Amino acid sequence: MNVFFEKDLSQYLNSLLAKMKGTVQGETADYLLNVNEEEYARHLITKFQLEPLQIQFDNMFATMREEQIPAERFSKPDFYVVGGESYPKQVIRYHIPYEGTEDLLHCKPNPSILNTHPVELEGSCICFDIVDFYGDPERIKRDAEYVFSIIRKQGKNVATNVEAYNHQLPAQVNQAITERKEQLKKQIDVATSLGVPVRRSEHVPQTFRIPEVRRKVVPKPSVLEGASKPEPAIGDDIYQEILQVIHDTGKVFERLPSTYADKDEEALRDHFILQLEPRFEGSATGETFNKSGKTDILIRHEKSNVFVAECQWWDGPKKHMEKIDQLLSYLTWRDSKTAIVCFVDRKDFSSVLKQIVETTQQHSCHVQYVGTKDETWHNFAFHLPGDPGRKVKVSVLAFHLPKER
Repeated sequence: MNVFFEKDLSQYLNSLLAKMKGTVQGETADYLLNVNEEEYARHLITKFQLEPLQIQFDNMFATMREEQIPAERFSKPDFYVVGGESYPKQVIRYHIPYEGTEDLLHCKPNPSILNTHPVELEGSCICFDIVDFYGDPERIKRDAEYVFSIIRKQGKNVATNVEAYNHQLPAQVNQAITERKEQLKKQIDVATSLGVPVRRSEHVPQTFRIPEVRRKVVPKPSVLEGASKPEPAIGDDIYQEILQVIHDTGKVFERLPSTYADKDEEALRDHFILQLEPRFEGSATGETFNKSGKTDILIRHEKSNVFVAECQWWDGPKKHMEKIDQLLSYLTWRDSKTAIVCFVDRKDFSSVLKQIVETTQQHSCHVQYVGTKDETWHNFAFHLPGDPGRKVKVSVLAFHLPKER
């Protein structure tokens, strides 16, 4: 082989990056969206990083042998030889140990010198031969030094290229993972936006008013065998209907303060669940475990969460921030539609409503104030902690339940 000359190093490095990206692209949603991202990134980095070449000139050694050298290799002005014949000469073989990625010895770096020299790889050594034509040690050392200089210069340039590649690899890996996850999430969002079989049950007593529109939810789309199964999620229309049930139920609380104002958070929560459970097939349960803690209202479909809500008695901006933290901590990336229900027992309800809107927008994960459905019903866009690409819908509904003094 011609050392540091047989293929372009930049193309080799780009092919490694392409292979890494291809590996990430080949991961399924079930794997990539659930795997520990940092651990997976470390795996890819260690798999695709290059071990720099360490050419150990200080440990090189030489061996000698006698070999029949063809007449054509002799310098004719200096030797009388017959074409087609061979003559015995001593051959000095230099052995230069190396460590690192062997493929790099074949690669031409950038920048590069024009010269190369034939070598062999033998026993983790770069080997080349010098024929002793003249019996002159100085001449042999001069010829060997010429080869050493090629290996040193090219090896230094290769090391610079490899260092740059290894330095950028973590960023390339993280970018590939992020782009693939976003691609998979968009695919799932498209699938799940078609709806899931969370639908209104028939023959529900109309204790509270719910929207007049009656239509079937589009069923969850089928997938090809072996394809990643879309995670269940509720469409925006069903989400709004769930919020409407909560809103209408809360308004009943306000109209009957003597009945509800002295009830604790759990008792009020149970009234919401009593209204949600019969209206939507699936289950609406209170204090159900979900990821890292308990949540107040959780609607599930086929073992997956499709709606999460937290209830609280208003106790100031600080407690409200903590409630948002609590809600977000419960979510997995699949839970994208949520609510916070605030019960307010203070007389100055208007002032509290203003505080709720202002405080919610001050949270570090807040993305956008979407608008209001009612003066006590405000909608926000958030993102999951540590995942700015995963958006969460958060509605805050407040109800005035002044306690009798």
